Amino acid sequence: MERLMGIGLTKTESRIYIALLEGASDAKRLSQGAQVPYSKIHTLLRKLEGKGLAREKKGRPALYEGVEPREAFEKYQKRLTEDMARRVVQAEQALQAVAMVGETEKPDIWIIKGQEEILRKAYEALNGAKDGVKLALPVVPELALAAFLPIMTRLHAEKVSLKLLLSKGVDAEVLGRLGELAEIGLRDRMFGGGLIVDDREALLVIGSEGTDLSLAIWSSHSGLVDLAKAYFDYLWHPEG
Repeated sequence: MERLMGIGLTKTESRIYIALLEGASDAKRLSQGAQVPYSKIHTLLRKLEGKGLAREKKGRPALYEGVEPREAFEKYQKRLTEDMARRVVQAEQALQAVAMVGETEKPDIWIIKGQEEILRKAYEALNGAKDGVKLALPVVPELALAAFLPIMTRLHAEKVSLKLLLSKGVDAEVLGRLGELAEIGLRDRMFGGGLIVDDREALLVIGSEGTDLSLAIWSSHSGLVDLAKAYFDYLWHPEG
């Protein structure tokens, strides 16, 4: 199940797919076997069908079966590749829009160097969040943890949406503390990280797991914010 979640399936989708591979089943029995509320089972089955992992066999009642893994994941991988190619084109278009900005529009784009300066800017942006925060960290420095936890505690109490992406190697105790405050997503590896606040400003951190966070780009330009959102959403839901 963990490996299925690693390629973008949710925990519930993974349970359903595994149950389907054990044999064709109708929605009611599948709901019971996979421990999924019946009110959600049809929606989840449609999602799995859309990903090419399940198919419906007509009948009364309709039966569902899992697509054989080799066939299913060959198509699934192709779909992910095509989706990533589409996102790359969108990123290129966003950056071209930034490059072509004329004198009438001067977007705020700052280059920030040094871990302390990056954390200071992240603290400032995070502290001003009103609606939602998306935070991706390939590493979790102690300095960042000490600075962010009090703000995240306040935002959690204020019902601000918090989504946090971390590498799977993060310390279990740290993961537990953060998991009480935010919705957590884990990935095998992240190339860079960042922070998106209220979908209006973004801090893009250059670096990867095991490296120092020493260079970042902050911007309130809509093109760069959209680029950051697209990358975060891809990491959060690689299947699109």
